[in-house]
Amino acid sequence: MVEHARTITVDLQSEEFECTIKQDTHERVSCFFPNTRGVVEMISQNGSTVLLAATGHIRSFIAQRMCEDGKPSSKANLAPITSKIIAYPTGSAFESDWIVLERARMVDSDLYTKLNQQNQRALLVLDPLSYTWRIDDTSTLQSRKDELVIGPILTKKTARALGEALDDVFELCRYPKELALAPNGTACAYKQMGRCPAACDGSEPMHAYQHRFNEAVQASTHGIVWWKEQLKLEIANVSAAMNFEQAQHTKRELDQVEKLPLDSLGLAKRLDRLQCICITPCVRKGWAMLWRFQSDGLTSIASVQEQSDDIDMVLDSLTSTQESGNQFDQIEFDQIWLDRFALIARHWMTKPTRAKRRHVTILDLRDLSQEKRRNQRIYRAIADACVPVDPGHEDEEHTHIKGA
Repeated sequence: MVEHARTITVDLQSEEFECTIKQDTHERVSCFFPNTRGVVEMISQNGSTVLLAATGHIRSFIAQRMCEDGKPSSKANLAPITSKIIAYPTGSAFESDWIVLERARMVDSDLYTKLNQQNQRALLVLDPLSYTWRIDDTSTLQSRKDELVIGPILTKKTARALGEALDDVFELCRYPKELALAPNGTACAYKQMGRCPAACDGSEPMHAYQHRFNEAVQASTHGIVWWKEQLKLEIANVSAAMNFEQAQHTKRELDQVEKLPLDSLGLAKRLDRLQCICITPCVRKGWAMLWRFQSDGLTSIASVQEQSDDIDMVLDSLTSTQESGNQFDQIEFDQIWLDRFALIARHWMTKPTRAKRRHVTILDLRDLSQEKRRNQRIYRAIADACVPVDPGHEDEEHTHIKGA
């Protein structure tokens, strides 16, 4: 559901509009709209949406699609079939893309499908019943409540690399069908190479394999940064105990994890415990908007200025929510939630370029357990979001999406 108080609607067939336009010597529909970033929706006489688009220049965009700018264009003239225009001014490309996604879900199923394909991110699913993992994505995920979903991951190839790293480090079974037959399965070449204790054929007790699988779950649940830190800590401890053989073994495991690409996997954690906030520029210049993403979608919390006294109150609210328990543990991965998460993940995983400063910040509160560090990151993000941006500025997260 889109909750947006700043909509601008012009009904081209209303008497009020006809009276107003006659008094305007230019007779341009676009003059009723601001030349700022936002979303444009054009509606036909029968109430159907003929165009839904995110743009950096609302007025210029409407002028072009209504053929008011006098410039030749390959785009169709929508003036003859448009009876109403709704504009949603926004403070950021993130907010624009969010509105387009929500409106497309309501009025344009084809565009909604296209957007979800564009936003799609890979997931690693760990099954504690079969003690195996599989690759899935935000468009196709069908998970049971007892399965653990790890994400977001940039591509399925990278997700597979994470799964294979778990196989190598924790000596997991590469042939789930044989493991399902344990202890009557057939061992593979990994047993001969000494890289698998072979629970499948009974060479290893199943409870020992289950223990290693649970360790793999623990490593992936907290993310690869935490996993690396744990391995480094283990190396330091066993080295201090003069157990150099174990230190070498753990060092090889660390080398395996170090090969994983941090830019593609650095955000991947247990998805059902996601605690995510977004800080974006506000429509009101010099202000920042704070959003919370949770089980029921994206909700705007407050708009604040960099030096506003309200910031402390907002941070206290976020802290109390984080410490109040495990409400986020109950997230159910229905398709609408996954589609919304995929859009957030796309912006979250976008790198800022050297030439363009990031104005949209997305934070996982689980990474900021220390109150001082968390508040510093949020203050910094608010300061970045409050930096004045020229109208129509194309920040690095922005993607034009045109339905017509």
